[in-house]
Amino acid sequence: MFSFGIDAERLTELYGTGGKLDDYIRANIPREHVEFLRTLPVMAYSERFVFVHAGVRPGVPLLEQEDDDLLYIREEFFEASRRLDRWVVHGHTPIGFPRLDGRRLDIDTGAFRTGRLTAVRIAGKSGRLLFS
Repeated sequence: MFSFGIDAERLTELYGTGGKLDDYIRANIPREHVEFLRTLPVMAYSERFVFVHAGVRPGVPLLEQEDDDLLYIREEFFEASRRLDRWVVHGHTPIGFPRLDGRRLDIDTGAFRTGRLTAVRIAGKSGRLLFS
């Protein structure tokens, strides 16, 4: 959010959490950016990988996944990490350092509070973590 001139930690000190803070943030992010973000798919996938915010519901074909699961699922997805049919790269659950568990890779290093954004570059059969 720094790219929009928004220091969420400082604003939380000023406004607390909730309505006033949300209103301030929404007023300072350009409408075009919000509209662009809303056009993005909730999930991207290939034969070997799935890229999603939170995870996938185990046993449900990719094209039948519910958006709520893709955005919020945790426990059922974590428990099935070794039974997934492809690699799932996800966030939603902040951790100190990216973690590979079975066939899921959590790359959420809590950028909203740590300032450390993590990504992964995948080429062929290998991947490389990238940190801000």
